[in-house]
Amino acid sequence: MDYYVKDSLAALPADLVAEAQKRFDGQDPAHDWQHNLRVMAMCERIGREEGADMEVLRLAALLHDIGRAEERQTGECHAEISARLAGEWLSERSMTEAFISRVQSAILAHRFRKDRPPHTLEEKVLFDADKLDSIGAIGVARVFAYTGVIGQPIQSDDPNQHTPYKEYTWKLQRIKDKLFTKTAQKIAEDRHQFMTTFFEQWEWEVTGNR
Repeated sequence: MDYYVKDSLAALPADLVAEAQKRFDGQDPAHDWQHNLRVMAMCERIGREEGADMEVLRLAALLHDIGRAEERQTGECHAEISARLAGEWLSERSMTEAFISRVQSAILAHRFRKDRPPHTLEEKVLFDADKLDSIGAIGVARVFAYTGVIGQPIQSDDPNQHTPYKEYTWKLQRIKDKLFTKTAQKIAEDRHQFMTTFFEQWEWEVTGNR
């Protein structure tokens, strides 16, 4: 995975990478710069295998979460903020409107929601790469980390509290079947199985059955 992200970073303007990285200062551990690097590496891997436009995809992956800090302050969707900032930054670097629009479109479609599903290959690859980081061992670690960030318990019988197990049953266990590319679907198999086994063990332990 390390060489994938190195290849991706080497193909991008160094000043743009540095500017993007600054946007992750102070981010929570579930959405920090390391998350961004993992998504970039996965985009590199999936994009090559699926035949995506790597110039569009690399920029979309680099910039897809740069709006998260502003989202915390304003409540506006981070994908919309990220797409807007991407447009400004890429315009400053004299990229064409048509090219910038493709990058923005991929950023806007990366969230797990029904109102703007991905359509182009680059949009699908970024969506899949971002979602793969939500399952498997990394996904388990991220969901527990984020539970602490938002001040929720790791175990609770209160239906109003958002525990890691609730996130698993509501969202994470469905991700495998929501992926678009064959490459991502194959990668997801082992990650999904690990996550499922973990939360089965978790449920047994918290109920005193193991």
